Amino acid sequence: GTPVELGCEAEGHPPPLLSWFRGGMVLREEPVSTGLKLVLPRVEPDHAGTYSCVAENRHGRHNRSLQLHVA
Repeated sequence: GTPVELGCEAEGHPPPLLSWFRGGMVLREEPVSTGLKLVLPRVEPDHAGTYSCVAENRHGRHNRSLQLHVA
């Protein structure tokens, strides 16, 4: 039931589109940004899983994933 904040930062030229995903679902997007936070205000056991941040511009795409465990 406590909040969790996940952060993602990326730089590029042109500035990337940053997106947070869980599975195939987009949770949050921010165009032309260097940082994007995903706030889960009240984490419950069903929030557990893999979250991915994707940075993409016309030169390519890069992603990082994390596994959230809820006790």
